[in-house]
Amino acid sequence: MMMKKSVSTILAVTFSVLPATVAAQAVEDDETIVTVIVGDDNAAVDVQDEFVKNAPKRKSDNGLPRFAIVGKDNKFYLGIGAQFLGEGLVDFGGEMPSPYNFVPSAITPATPGNGSSLRFTALTSSFYINAVALPGTKDKVGLFFKAQINDGNDYGFNVSHFYVTYRGFQIGYTSSLFADGAAMPFTIDAQGPNGSANMSVFTAGYIHEFSSSITGAIGIDAPTADITAGDGTSTVNQRIPAVPLYLQYGWDGGASHIRLSGLVRPMQYRDVVAGKNRTPVGWGVQLSGLAKVLPALTLYYDATYGHGVADYLQDNTGMGLDALPDADRDGRCRLMKSMGLTAGMSIGLTDRLVFNGAYSHVTNWAPSGAVTDDSRYRYGDYVAANLIYTVNKIVGVGVEYDYGHRKSFGGEGLHVNRVQAQLSVTF
Repeated sequence: MMMKKSVSTILAVTFSVLPATVAAQAVEDDETIVTVIVGDDNAAVDVQDEFVKNAPKRKSDNGLPRFAIVGKDNKFYLGIGAQFLGEGLVDFGGEMPSPYNFVPSAITPATPGNGSSLRFTALTSSFYINAVALPGTKDKVGLFFKAQINDGNDYGFNVSHFYVTYRGFQIGYTSSLFADGAAMPFTIDAQGPNGSANMSVFTAGYIHEFSSSITGAIGIDAPTADITAGDGTSTVNQRIPAVPLYLQYGWDGGASHIRLSGLVRPMQYRDVVAGKNRTPVGWGVQLSGLAKVLPALTLYYDATYGHGVADYLQDNTGMGLDALPDADRDGRCRLMKSMGLTAGMSIGLTDRLVFNGAYSHVTNWAPSGAVTDDSRYRYGDYVAANLIYTVNKIVGVGVEYDYGHRKSFGGEGLHVNRVQAQLSVTF
């Protein structure tokens, strides 16, 4: 009964906002979201275009300031933005530790008396800087910085992006080139689809446009490894970077694309028995993209498979699933096989109301002879469906339902449901 009252409270608050905001929509949609407050106000369209190119491509990872400063002779664009994301949410079923990341692998059994919870959070609120110098020239330089106001599940400071771009090069802390952020469907949930590849890491890469439709990229990711050590093995400092690369074909003015990505990932661990380090090489492949099949309908998809790349899939992060101890050979590890699948859609119901839906799945296979405990994460499912209403270029509201399911190698299954409402205010 308490859970039903909590859900009703959130829905009532959300839908009491909607009618008031609908009445305020006598103002017509502007062609551009960015407003120039200092400098050439006729440059707003160009400024927005450059900011969009310079920002992360994931739909739910906002990096477009609403106000901008244009320098002399339009040689510099600067936007300093902030986004407040206030959310109320109800969980029921199992327990989900995070109030903003809905992570099926993190589900724990509900303790007696705790079958549901009501929480409020603004932990995914952020501020960001989007700057472009010498736009429209071959010497264009971009800088992007974004930080969220969280430190785990507490309020604090957490850098999510900090990178520079120049002549096709991108260097800094952001998502790996192996990830295709544009192919991930929009969710209020901060993590998003559990089977999608998305690792934040210090990376350096080169992106080249072969033609108006074909783009390719190659880079290096700072060396990481999430290995479970056992008897006769231990973890060591990583020394060899991973190499992500992709080839992409786009059409419909960039509204649609298909991308084939690859990842080569050497990892190191200590063979205590032999007294030396060993370097197995992980690898991964991904097919991803989005397709605008109708003016109001866009489809999203990605499929990822690999050995020793579990940590690149969102739900596997920090689970020690890149490699497991080998039961047959003392001092050796075996690479975990992992697969992630995501499918989603976005439907524009009106100019201001959008429906988004997503299903995602991740599976981990322990290779023959690998040592794994019964509680270790084997596979999980993720479902999200939301309605997003854009009041104007500053304010938006939305409601979302999330479902998560996890199963361990021992066969234990857990699930959790979440209903959440969000108010966004973006500058």
